[in-house]
Amino acid sequence: MSDEDDLRAEVRELHTEVDALHTRIAALESELDTDPPPSAEDQTASTAVESDTATPEPESEDSSEPGTETGETADSEAPPEERNWERDIGMKWLGGVGGLALVVGVVFFIRLAIEAGYLGPLGRVLTGTVGGLILLAGGRYAAEQQGYSRWGRLVAGTGLAIAYFSVYAAYGFESYRAAIGTPLWTVLLALTVLVAATAAVSVRDCAPAVAGEAFLLGYVTAYVGLDAGSFVVSPAYVVLLTAGLVTIAAVRPWSRLVLGSVLPAYVLHVAWTNRLEPPDTVAAVVLAATFAVYAAGVYVLRASGRTDRWHRRLVEATTASNAVFAAILLESVGRRLLPTAPDGVAVGAVGLALGGVYAVTESRLGQQNSAAGVLAVVLLAVGVVLAANPFAETVGLLILLCGALALGTSRDAGAVRIGGHLVAVGTVAKLLAVDATRLPAFSLADPLATVMGRPAAYLLGIVVFYGLGRWFGGASTTVPSIDRELSVAAPYAWTATGLAVVLLGLELSGATLSVAWAVLGLAFVGVGLALDARSRRLQGVVVLALVTTKVFLYDTQGLDTLARTLSFLVLGGILLVASYAYARWQGEKPLQRLSG
Repeated sequence: MSDEDDLRAEVRELHTEVDALHTRIAALESELDTDPPPSAEDQTASTAVESDTATPEPESEDSSEPGTETGETADSEAPPEERNWERDIGMKWLGGVGGLALVVGVVFFIRLAIEAGYLGPLGRVLTGTVGGLILLAGGRYAAEQQGYSRWGRLVAGTGLAIAYFSVYAAYGFESYRAAIGTPLWTVLLALTVLVAATAAVSVRDCAPAVAGEAFLLGYVTAYVGLDAGSFVVSPAYVVLLTAGLVTIAAVRPWSRLVLGSVLPAYVLHVAWTNRLEPPDTVAAVVLAATFAVYAAGVYVLRASGRTDRWHRRLVEATTASNAVFAAILLESVGRRLLPTAPDGVAVGAVGLALGGVYAVTESRLGQQNSAAGVLAVVLLAVGVVLAANPFAETVGLLILLCGALALGTSRDAGAVRIGGHLVAVGTVAKLLAVDATRLPAFSLADPLATVMGRPAAYLLGIVVFYGLGRWFGGASTTVPSIDRELSVAAPYAWTATGLAVVLLGLELSGATLSVAWAVLGLAFVGVGLALDARSRRLQGVVVLALVTTKVFLYDTQGLDTLARTLSFLVLGGILLVASYAYARWQGEKPLQRLSG
């Protein structure tokens, strides 16, 4: 056999072996395809482990907010037994302690250089600034280009703090200021550029933590500006920072940043007014501008695509905190600005503004800003209480109560109705705590005092609450926490009855009070039987039980023989009349009648 024939035979053998290998591979692949797919837990774990590898992946806009699912939060949201503790310690704790140690090391390095005479004040400022900027840039590069997002943002935040406070030292420390001769406007400009650039980069990189740190340092810069001795720098800075946050919210709906800025913004207003004592007109304008900017920010956040529950709660909290701070500070400034005007004008103005915010949000976005609607009614009620005397306060609160409930029902504005219910609770509390002690009692000798006194205030409340109970009729509301429907009319009707009982207790005493309560209870039973209204009958029974308790426990001991005898005779007769009326009403089938 020739060499050529041998070569052909070897090639044929190789072909045979290759075909056999293909057959075996196909069989193995078929067996692998029948294996069960990996579980959801395995996929979650693999996602968590691979999230901080060197392959960068885009992040969602809402990665900063709770409720989102990103690779970096997979471990923290997993059950405790599934968390990668080694990864958490290696990245989070070691990184955090390392950043702190680095800052402390920089401080000691600068101190060492100072003691050795190598660095003067200007050199220290430049060294710290340049070093911080290098860390900031390096952290951003690690986060965006290499995919180490958590570690990179930690380093970037550390660098930002070092750079910021290095620049701040050029003016904030008196020895540095004297040695360098740095004017305040230069430091403010440098700090502003640093904060603005960092905020812009953090928005581009979707790094809310760095943006929050930048704006926090911005508020510190505004506080530094108080040393300028001018009432222009700090308030303008605050308004600009707030407007910047609103602008960012239009791109990244970071509701936590907007809410977190409310307190430092208004605290700076307080510090500014106390230290520099600006004109009241200027202070009022700045406060109104800040309130308006935050209201615009709430609108922008609501117009965003985020609809999760946490985001909505943060937006509602922003509305509430902005309104409360603005109302308190504007009221204080308004009293100095308009000493002849009644108190509560500024609080009422904020309430009206919130009503406008509620109406615009509902009409433009189709959403109900619950906090704005509720606070609009509540702040208007507070304005009424601050502006009027006790009797006029009660009248104003009752008018506001009726208006809020009517408007909320006609426009299906649930938040306004809730505000009206809160005003109702406040009105009852005022009647019991204020009107009962501060308004004059009934007196035939002073008709004017009687007309605007305690009986008139209570009678107005009783009439309004009975009217509202009648108006609501069979309306009910669902309580989400207990998933039950509760009557809206019943609380108002029972409250009116309670106010009637309290009014009689305030104006009468002894046997006269027992007789009056018994007659009132009989009247309720009679009306309830005539109208077939079970609620009225129960109210009458409760009042009769109250007067029975009083007669047997108090009248037998605290009254003389004649008054005691009158109490028992009247009570016994009224109870018998009520029982007879029940018997007549029940007819031939009492159980069936009572069950209906």
